[in-house]
Amino acid sequence: MLLMKVVEDDTMAVSGFEHHTFMCSGCGDVEGRLIFNREQAIPAGSVTIHAAPPLSPATTVQTSPAAPGLLERMAARLRGRPSR
Repeated sequence: MLLMKVVEDDTMAVSGFEHHTFMCSGCGDVEGRLIFNREQAIPAGSVTIHAAPPLSPATTVQTSPAAPGLLERMAARLRGRPSR
């Protein structure tokens, strides 16, 4: 089979696909195939990767002495003191 024609396929989502047309040197039969050509594919380094925007710092909730947190209440019970 002799390669007669190469046409780049731009309908695929990934670049690098080509339509190759072959012809048999003995009988003249023609056949077409879809081929993936790595050299024509977009190199991984050339793809633009967008970084996620920075996250804003979480707001901290201040606990007042009148309302201790769960861990503070558990520690007070372990020490034998009732929680407020």
